[in-house]
Amino acid sequence: MVEEKRLKKIKWLIAGLVLIALIIGSIYVLSNKIPFGKSSSPLTDPERGIQNWIEAVNQRNINRVYDLAPDEIKQQRTLAQFKEDNLNNTFLQPDHYFINYTVIDKKQNATYAQIIAQIFLHQPADQGTLGSEVPIQYKFALYYEHGEWKLWTLKW
Repeated sequence: MVEEKRLKKIKWLIAGLVLIALIIGSIYVLSNKIPFGKSSSPLTDPERGIQNWIEAVNQRNINRVYDLAPDEIKQQRTLAQFKEDNLNNTFLQPDHYFINYTVIDKKQNATYAQIIAQIFLHQPADQGTLGSEVPIQYKFALYYEHGEWKLWTLKW
């Protein structure tokens, strides 16, 4: 009888410890997903900024390309100035589009990344020649602003 009570107490103690471990584990998992007083770090990869930029350029969406520029750049150039600057941009011409990219070097923290990438540009066929893929190296400066990666490019 005493042994039976003792076993019952041990079972309850173990059940209580398991419950406490589950509660602590849940709090730990939730605290990593919901920042409590921490500066939030972006959950997306900065390469998403490059992908967004390539999509906008390939769609000839100059407004989106401008929107993807960091605030610092937009303070220096208005949308109208940006459009004027890009009137003769080869990448915005018909039959030119980016195919893919490969990352050569990538450095990042929560709100800034620097990526050196090789982007492959498709150029149209020229008088009897086939179209070609031209590799172009860029250095991207990416800033996490307003919930997405904003970028500025520097030809490498």
